[in-house]
Amino acid sequence: MSAPTSWRTALTEATDEEVRIRGYDLRDLVGRVSFAEGILLMARGELPTEGEARLLEAILVSVLDRGIVPCSVVTRYLASSGSPIQAAVAGGILSFGDVYGGAGEQLAEALANNMGAVQHGKISRQEAAQRVVAHFTDRGLRVPGYGSALHRGGDPRVPKLFEIAERGKVLGDYTHLAMEIEKQLSKAKGRALGINQDGALAALGLDLKLDWRLMRALAFIPRSAGLAMHALEEMTRESGWRHVPNAEVVYDGPPARPLPPRGGGS
Repeated sequence: MSAPTSWRTALTEATDEEVRIRGYDLRDLVGRVSFAEGILLMARGELPTEGEARLLEAILVSVLDRGIVPCSVVTRYLASSGSPIQAAVAGGILSFGDVYGGAGEQLAEALANNMGAVQHGKISRQEAAQRVVAHFTDRGLRVPGYGSALHRGGDPRVPKLFEIAERGKVLGDYTHLAMEIEKQLSKAKGRALGINQDGALAALGLDLKLDWRLMRALAFIPRSAGLAMHALEEMTRESGWRHVPNAEVVYDGPPARPLPPRGGGS
């Protein structure tokens, strides 16, 4: 089978005269459609309801920044080294990996893989929740999207997002499954492990009818704006190249030693 010789897209049609996103003239969208509505239009092919747009807007704001965390540290290091702002931001976004920034995507995949059986009546929501918990714990992994080292009393953003989702008639099967997982996980661990921001992003993103592979994007799209501000702050407020002081580096390699005699010298 020969390789394709042209590009194919159902997202945007661009000509010399106009640009159409999912069939809508970009000039008509500008000033009438919000950024959140535009994202949902591109992702799903149709304009969202008011409740869906309001929820995504809230999600984007909730992930805008988190202070000095891995992605902002990387961005600031690059900015302090003289890298242009887009390179500094890109570096921060590249730090969104499976350990940091990827929990929402991981949970969303597990939710998506089990929802079909629930909706077809093959298993109950409780059984699906137990399957998700076992999927991770049986391999010695933490269930992504639950618990928080920073918010011992629970992530304060989550109840607000769920409230907005419920008010906008978006909160659905995926969020209810995520809530059941919280119950089953807390029961298994013998302590409360509430849904955190990543877990809420996964469940609500799926209730917004987004592909589970977009959940990491829901984290880095808004965070890129926050990282741009971190880069600018580093460029304008700090003195230059940022480094780790020697006093903060613990060396645990071999002690100082002389180089042994080596043959072949003159």
